[in-house]
Order: sequence, then C-alpha cells, then structure tokens
Amino acid sequence: MTALPLPLPGPSAANPAVVPHTDEPVALLQLDSSNPAEAASAVYREVRRGRRVVAVACGDADAAGRLSRTLDAIGVVAVRPASGEGVLGAGVTIVAGPATLPGRSRPHPGRALRVALAGCGVVGGGVLPRLLADARFEVVGVLVRDPAKTRDTAIPADLAVSDPAALLAREPDILVEAISDASTGLALIRAALARGVDVVSANKQAVGADLPALIDLAAAGGARLLYSASVGGGAPLIETVRRARAHGAVVRIEAVLNGTCNFILNRLAEGRPFEEALTAAREAGFAEADPSADLEGLDAAAKLAILGHEALRGRLTVGAVARQPLGRDSVLPAGRVRQLARLDVRTGEVGVALRAVDGDPLFADLADEWNALRVTTGDGRVFTARGRGAGRTPTAESVWADLTDLADFGPSTKENAAGS
Repeated sequence: MTALPLPLPGPSAANPAVVPHTDEPVALLQLDSSNPAEAASAVYREVRRGRRVVAVACGDADAAGRLSRTLDAIGVVAVRPASGEGVLGAGVTIVAGPATLPGRSRPHPGRALRVALAGCGVVGGGVLPRLLADARFEVVGVLVRDPAKTRDTAIPADLAVSDPAALLAREPDILVEAISDASTGLALIRAALARGVDVVSANKQAVGADLPALIDLAAAGGARLLYSASVGGGAPLIETVRRARAHGAVVRIEAVLNGTCNFILNRLAEGRPFEEALTAAREAGFAEADPSADLEGLDAAAKLAILGHEALRGRLTVGAVARQPLGRDSVLPAGRVRQLARLDVRTGEVGVALRAVDGDPLFADLADEWNALRVTTGDGRVFTARGRGAGRTPTAESVWADLTDLADFGPSTKENAAGS
C-alpha cells in the first residue's frame, strides 16, 4: 500500500464530512484499492486533518466503487466526477487509477509496537482483527470479563486476560481502551499513563471525567493520550474544534453528539410512540440495554466536556453541564427536534437540551446515528463537521487513525503528544 499525501494549493470548498477553508490544503493520495479498508483509512486520516482529498483508486474496474462504499461505512461522503469534470471539487473526490499502483511500498517498521487491547465488544471487536493483521503491531493481550465467552470477534487463546493488572504486566507500548464501564476504563488509563504507556481511548465517560488531569498525568509519564474516538465516532469533531481554536478564540460550540437520541427523535418525528422508537434503536444496535446515559444527557454532557476542554483549555466537569432528559413523558417543541449540546462563552450557557432546529441544514436533516458540530470563533468564522457518530465501523476507524498516528512515531522516537 502506498499513500502519498501531496499538499496542493487550491480554492476552498464545502466538504460533506468537514467544511474546509481557503487556507487548507488538498491531499492527493494514490491508493491500492485491493485493500479498501486500508485505502479508506488513508483518506480518513486526511479528512480529519481538514483537508480536501483527491483519491486515485488503483486496481480493477470496481476499485473506485469499493473505496467509495468503504468510506460511506465510515461516514465519509465521496464523489466520483464524470468524464471531463474537474477533480479539485468539494470534500473527497475519487478517480480511477491504473490497474497497478506505481511508486513506493510502506517501509517495514524496525520493531512492532506492542499493543494491549482493553475490551472486545463493539469497538474493540472492530479493532482487534486489524491489529492482528498489521505487521506494525503486536497484540500482547486482550482484556475481557469472561475469556471463555463466545464473541463475534475471536480472541487468540493466549491473548485473553480478565485482570487489568495482568494486561499491563505484559508491558505494552500502547493501551487501546475500549471498555464500556467508565470507572474501570479510567483506572486503567491512569495506570497505563503512569507507567509511560501511550493510550488510545474511545471511552467518553472516562476521558471526560477529568481530561486535564489525564493530560497532566500523560506528560509526567512521558506518554501520549489520544481520544478522538471518544467524541463523534468516525466524525472528526475533536479535530474540528482544534482547527477552530488554532484560528482564534472559540466563542460557541453547538453539536448533536448522541446517536441513540438522534435515532429516537427521528422516529418520534415519524409519529412512532417512544417505546417503539427505543426498541428500534436497540434493534439497530445504537441503544444499550440500559440507555439511561443517552436519554438523560450524560453521554452528550461527557462529550461536551471534552470538546469544551479542546476549545478553552479549561476544566469543564460533566456535572456542570445542564441536562434535559428525553423520555416517554417529554414535551417536545414543534418541528424537527434534536438533542443539542451547546457551550456559549458569551452567554455562559453550558447544557444539553431538546431544541427545534428547523431551517438549520447542519442539524435538521441529520440521519439516525450521525453527529454534527458547529464551532464559531470570535471573528465570526464557522467550522463544521458531520459524520457517523456511532457503530463499530466508524468508531473503530477513529481508533485506528489514532493508532496509525502513534505508529508513525514508532516506539523509540516518540515525543510527548498528550491531548494532540
């Protein structure tokens, strides 16, 4: 696989996943589409950096189609221009390339990074097969409650452990933390960072509990903490806030951050009863057996706390976020309704509420599990992002992008990048 990011100057254009601006480059990628997952990962990493992408899909006649379908599963919208149309358009553009990929192959790393995976459910189960198949990584252990349990993702027998201490005793370079329990996940993250182990986490409740303290702990241990998958699944929401902050002072964040509530609200808009909408969300795999964290706004509050830290570099506790629950007795405003998280520096508003969003194209037509974000800076500039905010494929892709970023440094050349 060869991926050649080539920054090219170009005019600004809106991206269905990330809205770039005039100072953002275009990345030209030449991709071997015989492995569409890896090709899509190369595109996704450029998208979350805020770049428009021209992807040259090399391979057979369906190479471009396979890449487009794989990107759609992540939540990245791509266009395939017709003959004669320009390729430097909006967002991601896919063009057909030659049957074989010219150029260089990826160099083999000097030493594989030792990875410990905590959790093998929706997210961890999506990451494990890719770890096992990639020579850049060596899986040293997988933490699960019951190693004997049958899973849709098989764990090699010598890797399964049930004790967090035993997992860290295998001396990983990286901990991938994808546990659903917040307290266990937070304790494991702290223990790993204190040992100088890099951490990639998808656990919004653990990361959002006290992100500044975790970043300080990572710095003290010489470790890196990456947590893009903790907010937005495959939608690059954290990266969008960082780009806005780099431009100027952030004054407002507005976002739909919970796919379960968005799914339910879409069903309620169709006239379905609440219980039927909740059941449909469970059957679609978006609602847990106990959906209280979603419905009570705790999930969105934890994510807003993370985005608030990224925007303001301060400590925003989950408890400080006002929350309006969604339930069978909720009285909803007229029109299209979203569970909207909002942080407004000028008014002091910090909360998660059920709001009508008619006439707002960013939020009004948002599909079931999709998330969306709008960040406004002090000079009035607006940064937006949309994407699939839940599900195995998009969330695992975000974890994989963080892992790939770590692999680019390698075990012996890493520098502290906590919170980056």
